[in-house]
Amino acid sequence: MNITARQKGFRRRGRLLLCLILGLTLLAASASSPQALASQATRLSVTQAVTQEVLLPGLEMKPIPAPETLQAFTRQTISQLSADAPFKEWKDAVTEVYPLGPGTRSWLVNVMHSGQRIGYLIISAADQGGYLLSEYGAGTDGLPYSMTELRQYLVQQGLIPSNSSGAIGVTALYAPMLPVWKITTENRTLYLNATVLETLPWSQSQAEPILNAAPEASAMLSSGPGQVRTPQPALRSGGEDDPYADLLWLTAPGLKTLNGASLSALLQERGSLAFQSPGHNDTLGAPFMITGSQSWLKPGASRDEGSTEAAVVYAAAGPGGIRYLPLSALQKAGSFHKLPVPLPGEATLGSAVLPGSNR
Repeated sequence: MNITARQKGFRRRGRLLLCLILGLTLLAASASSPQALASQATRLSVTQAVTQEVLLPGLEMKPIPAPETLQAFTRQTISQLSADAPFKEWKDAVTEVYPLGPGTRSWLVNVMHSGQRIGYLIISAADQGGYLLSEYGAGTDGLPYSMTELRQYLVQQGLIPSNSSGAIGVTALYAPMLPVWKITTENRTLYLNATVLETLPWSQSQAEPILNAAPEASAMLSSGPGQVRTPQPALRSGGEDDPYADLLWLTAPGLKTLNGASLSALLQERGSLAFQSPGHNDTLGAPFMITGSQSWLKPGASRDEGSTEAAVVYAAAGPGGIRYLPLSALQKAGSFHKLPVPLPGEATLGSAVLPGSNR
């Protein structure tokens, strides 16, 4: 009997110990669950915000049928560019055309391959008829007019609340050498740089003259008679593409008139050039770096010919040198500056003299 009673006591104590362990486990779980739920709720709220932003009404671009003349100029340009890097993937590409305001004077041509955007052209109407190649570029990231990046930017910057249910409109605009988004909500209008995604300090009255400015037609490839040109292989230096990495270029004087040959020589020497337009940087998305170039020559013209009339030259601008912008138009709008070249000690060549220099 004593043994049996002792065994029963052991069982009761064992059950009590098990209940105590289970109780402590449940208590710990209940204490941590609010944090887990909060973390899960946070993840859900981010997902819901992005999903809702994707579905916001009006925040989309719709392709349009392009005139046959525009399609012909587009096909010819893409065919010519696809002969060399970085445009070789364009050989079997298809295109999507979108209108660019104001007044549909320009068009965004997205170059697509297997459903992915691999490049773009911006083509503008010439005042005398025909078309102009305003800019172009190859790549999958950092291209102008990315709707995905726009949606993310608007929510992340709090420019449009993630729980907004009001009407939101987006209009793709193009000023000379500056892609622009115009965002309209119930109570405000915003203008954004459509390449690097930053808010432009413009009111509507300030935006109108900028957006209605005429392109520099003589600086661009044209579809006009006698304007047939062939692109040469693009030069890509791989140089510094961040204008804020070393601001000593601000101390260097602006360079005199450049052409294709002198630009190529400077890029091979320095790797990159800085571009700015003092007082007008916002209208061009400046400052930015130039890290490459491409010349378009008339049939029979020499590649080494230095005359600006011999070639239409585009400068590879911005992060990664993706955007090819007309060189002559850039020169009229701003100035180019050499980057400093480090020398032994603390001196720098091509900029203001620094402490430690013997100059």
